[in-house]
This record gives sequence, structure tokens and C-alpha cells, in this order.
Amino acid sequence: MIIPNNKLGFHLKSLQSTMTTLLRGGRGNMGTSKPIMPEKMLVLYEHEACPYSRRVREVMTRLNLDYESRPSPHKGHVYRDELKELAGKAQVPFLIDDNTGDKILDSQAIIDHLFAHYSKKGSTSDKFKAPSGDNATLINKSASVVSMMRGVKAVHPEKNQARGKPNEPLHLYGFEASPFCRLVREKLSELEVGYINHNVAREQIQDVGGFGVRLNMGEYHPIKGGKRDHIMNDVMPDKLQFPYLIDPNTETKMFESKDIIKYLDKTYG
Repeated sequence: MIIPNNKLGFHLKSLQSTMTTLLRGGRGNMGTSKPIMPEKMLVLYEHEACPYSRRVREVMTRLNLDYESRPSPHKGHVYRDELKELAGKAQVPFLIDDNTGDKILDSQAIIDHLFAHYSKKGSTSDKFKAPSGDNATLINKSASVVSMMRGVKAVHPEKNQARGKPNEPLHLYGFEASPFCRLVREKLSELEVGYINHNVAREQIQDVGGFGVRLNMGEYHPIKGGKRDHIMNDVMPDKLQFPYLIDPNTETKMFESKDIIKYLDKTYG
């Protein structure tokens, strides 16, 4: 780890993570308020700094889909070994959709599949088509360079493998473009800890903001009947803040990326 794990290091990582968001031009921010959620959970083998995985996660946010992330960073074994067996090689992203019986290895093919089955339009939006849809272009790869110090390879592969998978997957609420959610995802990738990624995309202009401040000056109201409305009422009452982690293995529920990262290091590091 090149950047130290202290207060200054956290601020530097936050700045780098924000640069990734800026380089991506806001992709992974907005999404539909009423997603077409598959009956069976989608499974995605990925790692955080992979530009091709990022393209898929951005579409997951656009469609506001939940999925099980199985982090498969370089040098890792917890999920990467089974990835090799299932896909024939250790390449990410790799999607398993038990709703359709599909197993897909190519990022553009995954994106086309997601739009075909889980979008109201039923076809891939021009913004997400390759090559104009940014099939790991220079800008996307530059965004990955910013994250190269984190989330690329397993930190302690032998210890991670000895620990194995948690009895139950963790639950992370957030959205792709959030710099602070990204820091938590990077840590989960380093530790090879599987989790359910609950996308809670911004659904309207009133959702836009940062550091606890939104563009609307009055009382905040999510779109009635939308996904954020459900999350606000049923998951984190009276407070809509991301990232939000739930670990059913230890009955832990917590906000704040810095605190979550410390918890993950202590519990799974």
C-alpha cells in the first residue's frame, strides 16, 4: 500500500477517488427510480479498478440493479479460482444470470444483456454502445490508473484464502460514482470479501449533492414509490446517506466510509 492508512492517507485516497468520478464525466450517478429487478440475484465477478468492470457497474447503476459482487482481484483466490473454472480463464467482468441461464464474459455483451432484459427500452442506449460507448477508452483507463494503488490485487491473498468467504454476504448500499462508496468497494476487493451491492442511484435533480448537502434547499423527498423511497423508509429510516454497510455476520450496521474501511480491516483483514 503506497498511500499510508492514516488521516492524511484517507484524504489523499478520497481526492483520488473524486478524480475517478470526474474523469468518468458523471457516469454511474443517475438511474431509474423503478428498476426491473430480476427474480434471482445477478452475480458479477469483477475487481474495482478494472475499466471493463467499471463500464458494467455504471450500467448496473443506470438500471438501478442490485447484484452480488464476487471480487476477483489479481493474486486473489477466494473467488478468482472459481472464476477460472466457470469462465475458463481469470478474466473480468464475468456475469452469471440464472434468470436467463446466461454466463457472459465480455463487458459489451454483458451491457447489451442487461439493457435487453432489465431496461424499459429493451435495447442498449447509444451512450453505452462500443466504441462510442467508451469500451475502456483512454479516459476510462486513466480513471483506473487513479485507482491502481487500491482494489487491483489482493492485499493478503493467503490470509484471505484461509479466511474464506463470510457465512453470509455483506450488504453495501450506494452508487457507482460516489467517491466514498468507491473507497469501500476497493477495500472489499482487496480483502476479497463478497457482498450484495444495492444500487441506490440518484433518481432526480434533488438527489444531487455532496457532503450532506443537496441542490434543493427545502426538505428532501425521494420520488414516491421509487427505490430511494423504499430504502429511506425500510432500510435506513430518517437518514439517506451512502455508503451504508450491513454485515449480518456480526449484526453490524454503519455509515461513513472511513469507519467502514476500519471495520473491514479489523474484521476481515
